[in-house]
Amino acid sequence: MSTISSITYLVLSACQFLILLRYICQTTDVSYYNTVTQSIAKLSGFLIKPFEILGIKINSYVLFVLLYGFTYLKLYLPLLVNNQTYPLDSLTIVSFGYLLRDLINIYWYLIVISAIKSWFNVFVSHPIFNLVDELCEPLYRYARSAIPSISGIDFSPIIILVILQVLEIVFVPRIFNLTSLL
Repeated sequence: MSTISSITYLVLSACQFLILLRYICQTTDVSYYNTVTQSIAKLSGFLIKPFEILGIKINSYVLFVLLYGFTYLKLYLPLLVNNQTYPLDSLTIVSFGYLLRDLINIYWYLIVISAIKSWFNVFVSHPIFNLVDELCEPLYRYARSAIPSISGIDFSPIIILVILQVLEIVFVPRIFNLTSLL
């Protein structure tokens, strides 16, 4: 990989990460009064500004399409810089697989951070941990409704981590394998 394609990949990955964080915050309806959420909104606002100028209302669906576009560009532009070719129809499927994998990975780390944070009560008041709790709580509610806590021990993070791992091991490779059908 050349230096230009590495830099292109890094910049597009950072843009995709910001849009992904904004997408997650917007879909889980976290508190905007958290300073970390405000920072995410301001940083990703630079990427969304051209769409707002065009009069496009930024909702979750538009953010997902924009997120998919950044994922597609993250994979396509380094290939273009290196004069490599890849079928565009296959690249659309692979981009969706990478987007799903990135979303699963972010939630994996959020849940691990949330679980480790629950062991230590020192950092409970920090805004980033409040944001992590707000992002994980909708998933915890679904898991708690399926399996309640036993003797005061909450198994919902473990259940969600297992489900995320199964999704990444079983579902994501099948998306990548769809390219062989084209």
